[in-house]
Amino acid sequence: MSEKEKLFCPTWLYEVSVGITIFDFLTKEFSIEMIAKKFAEGLSEHYQEIPFQEISSPAEECIRFMAELKNNEYEAHERANHFAHYRLKYDGIKGPRKIKTLFGSALDGDKKKRYNEQTVLKDFKAFTFALRAGSVPKAPSGWNIKNEKDLDFFTDIISKDFSLDDLL
Repeated sequence: MSEKEKLFCPTWLYEVSVGITIFDFLTKEFSIEMIAKKFAEGLSEHYQEIPFQEISSPAEECIRFMAELKNNEYEAHERANHFAHYRLKYDGIKGPRKIKTLFGSALDGDKKKRYNEQTVLKDFKAFTFALRAGSVPKAPSGWNIKNEKDLDFFTDIISKDFSLDDLL
């Protein structure tokens, strides 16, 4: 598919990618840029190109935001995991997200670019405060996005390991 024919990444998938970038940065020994490049390259194969900075920059801002929080009920990596789970499983106040539907898929792209760095930071902050208040569902204990079914190509992006070239 040519670059002109490609649609834009759905907002929820972009936000899940940022959430997983935060989680992986906090729990593994990789830089934010490396993780963001993995998602940017993987998503850009299916949607309009996403520069890795559009994933790494909001991830850094979310980490800074979490560092400023007081009286934390959750560790930073738990909060990032809960955010990724929530954005994957729920369509905001509309209720549970249906990935596969009769007429398409939630993975289908958008005609217009609806995501941006400010929106994901705003959504992450809102989720953090809602999580603290107990008004949003949390990820089940031991939940890992790698175990999710029906994510099509996104499963491959998540599962992709870094090569020696990525480390240099």
